[in-house]
Amino acid sequence: MADALGSADAEHEVRQLRGDRYDVFVESFTVTATPVLLKDGGIFLDGWRVGYSGQHAAAFVHDADGRTYAAYFDAERGKVISFGDVGGRIHPAIEGWARRFGPPVDIILKADPAARAPANLPQATAATPSPGEQVELRKVAASIWNGSLAASWNMNAEVGDILGTVTHEIMECSAAFNLVPKPVGWVPGWSYVTKSALSIVAYVTGVSRDRQYKGCVNSAAANWRSAIEMASADI
Repeated sequence: MADALGSADAEHEVRQLRGDRYDVFVESFTVTATPVLLKDGGIFLDGWRVGYSGQHAAAFVHDADGRTYAAYFDAERGKVISFGDVGGRIHPAIEGWARRFGPPVDIILKADPAARAPANLPQATAATPSPGEQVELRKVAASIWNGSLAASWNMNAEVGDILGTVTHEIMECSAAFNLVPKPVGWVPGWSYVTKSALSIVAYVTGVSRDRQYKGCVNSAAANWRSAIEMASADI
């Protein structure tokens, strides 16, 4: 965690926000997920304590202007503790992350007078999956996470691209698994996922049922959940 904060030049900011709770925050952050580059140029990173991914977790955002927002889930109190507000509420990326621990989630805010909402920068418009293609993307997402999570996500192009990356990561991790044929000819992007959804779902399902390789799916799902949630929410 210290390396992650240092690489984002955020350790001092987080220490200032967290105060005497910095150690608690870091202890909930011994494993980190895949960093997410937000639409406004900021960086979102979440993590959890080894063996306690559903009970002790933390997240922070370091925005393009150098402001930092941090939060952690206190399982004993059943609350998300958040520091560094944006216009009277938590940062949208942390708000989205916090939803996985609720509802309801009791969020405690500590105002950071210097903090402000990130600018809304224009984004390039990518091709949008058709309704039929979104159905196929949702099938793949449901096989990696679960149906209820997949049903809540917006299957846009960015989400589809992440699904392609996650699929590839699972295939690479389980390279020796041969009980179910691997999807053929992997290429980056959501279009491949929609065209190969049937074989991807069959492969992920097979891997998930194998005790030796199930960890490949679990690890990829944990590492990329925040990225796909941010993409779904267009944050």
